[in-house]
Amino acid sequence: MELTDGVLKRRSIRQYTQQHITDADLHTILRAGMTGPTCANTRDWSFLVVRDRDTLNKMADANGRPAQPLRSCDVAILVMGDLERAFPRAKDYWVIDGAIAGQNMILAAEGLGIGSVWLGTWPQMDRVENQRKLFSLPDTVVPHSIIAFGYPAEEKDGEHPDYEESQVHFEKW
Repeated sequence: MELTDGVLKRRSIRQYTQQHITDADLHTILRAGMTGPTCANTRDWSFLVVRDRDTLNKMADANGRPAQPLRSCDVAILVMGDLERAFPRAKDYWVIDGAIAGQNMILAAEGLGIGSVWLGTWPQMDRVENQRKLFSLPDTVVPHSIIAFGYPAEEKDGEHPDYEESQVHFEKW
């Protein structure tokens, strides 16, 4: 699949088959997450990979109703910011770095024929604290988002909504 086609056709998938994602494909997805730019090349993210069904259900409970795709996915990745590795003069860049890593993983999965959905955690502090407690994370590691991955059990055709000319400005507002 051409990269641009994958970007334009990607959809959030919330229902998955029972097909297992191979370790090689999971490695590719994680590697894609690690290739994104980070502030001053701090690589201030960490990833927690979960396949255990009981733990996936606990993650879903901890993040509330929008996180229900975790109940049927094959694997989830909790994207986290590592404040000890964050850029010292502007530590909040970890949030952007985590978002870039997550998007790269989603696009890599799309290229492999694997569906995904991004499930927000940060900045909803109840979700952050729930995930932190579930995994006994240190105070310097902040849950950013969860991405559910699996082979799609639903079809979503077509491209995203049309280009919005009114949202593009050249040279001035």
